[in-house]
Amino acid sequence: MDSYAINVINSINVNPDTNTHIQEMKKYISNPDAFHGYMNNFAFFYKDDMSKTTKNFIIQYNDNYQVWSKEQTMLQMANNFDSEQISDLFDGFDISPNMDSLLKGISKTSISKRKGPSKRKGPSKKKGTV
Repeated sequence: MDSYAINVINSINVNPDTNTHIQEMKKYISNPDAFHGYMNNFAFFYKDDMSKTTKNFIIQYNDNYQVWSKEQTMLQMANNFDSEQISDLFDGFDISPNMDSLLKGISKTSISKRKGPSKRKGPSKKKGTV
């Protein structure tokens, strides 16, 4: 989306009236939703003063914005579906955000009483064999 936005900005004839709008649009390049709104508002008010090239770049941006917006909607729907599936999978589990409740199940004594690994090194030697 950034390259289309840059094309629009670079195609606008700079004059005292448009310069402030160009500077504002540059702030929104990385935010497609904000740029789309600001650019179309600018295009509405300056449509008679814009070049054919600028109008074509705005059309290209709007076409690509529609595709991007649909993709974002589909991704959001997929994420919502995935989160619902995971929520259903773990429906019976209750997890408390309190760390103390998680640590209550583990006591120091149960950890210290665990049998550790064997300390025997190497094969055992049988007594009485030469």
